Amino acid sequence: MAFIREFNATQIQKMTNGANAELFAKLKADVFRGKVFPAVRKNELHFYYKGGCLYKFSGGLFKRDNNYERYGGDTEGLSDYETFKNQVRHRYADSNGKAMERQLLDGLYSYTYGAQCKSNVVVLDIEINLNGAVGGGKKCDMVLLNTQTDEIMFVEGKVFSDSRVLVAIPFIPEVVAQVSTYTAAIVEQRQVIIEQYANHIQIVNRLFGTSYRPSKKLIEPAKLLTYNTPKCPTENGTYSIDKINRGLGSNNVLWVEQNYNPTLDVIWRSLAL
Repeated sequence: MAFIREFNATQIQKMTNGANAELFAKLKADVFRGKVFPAVRKNELHFYYKGGCLYKFSGGLFKRDNNYERYGGDTEGLSDYETFKNQVRHRYADSNGKAMERQLLDGLYSYTYGAQCKSNVVVLDIEINLNGAVGGGKKCDMVLLNTQTDEIMFVEGKVFSDSRVLVAIPFIPEVVAQVSTYTAAIVEQRQVIIEQYANHIQIVNRLFGTSYRPSKKLIEPAKLLTYNTPKCPTENGTYSIDKINRGLGSNNVLWVEQNYNPTLDVIWRSLAL
């Protein structure tokens, strides 16, 4: 399966008119508030909220994962739309490492479409399956777009306590192989990815009124962003940092200290070396 970003005029017409118009208007309002993030897929548009896919528009219809219904929480007095959002929010409300990762990355998404955007770098896409011969089925967390240089960059996000990052001596952190796989996957499809994200940009410009220019260059290799890195790591922590820096290259890893949330511009400057 090739890496494709496509959503044609007929699909846009179906999504924005008739029975679908009311729901799209709600989603679009939340996109502009920085609460919901739209992602173009092959003939689909996915709308993410708080770490999960709230709705998919596919085959002329909005669809949702009914498995979220088991995470309802308090829904008294809420509309169906707000109830569905509540379910997704509760699904990822636990305190394990993956949830924390989702919450921290979620804070970066609001700059792309909201009026508050004052960043040269924005999040273009999230939860990216590269669909190639290499690493098929694995999802990288986000693609960043530098609106000044029209470059894109793949970034995987983690928290330091994640067992794929923090390991005991003498094990090798799993994240080294994970990010290396993303690098191999983007090298395999470099030009296709650049062209398809140019399509992606045209689609979101049309739907959400942005004016981003088509992507022209892909920054390689894939990068790692690690939150909540302790100032004074344990022996295992120091060992893990060293192994990851050696495995991925220290210029390709950003170790973010606890209680610090870097801006997208800072993340880009730190990793685009």
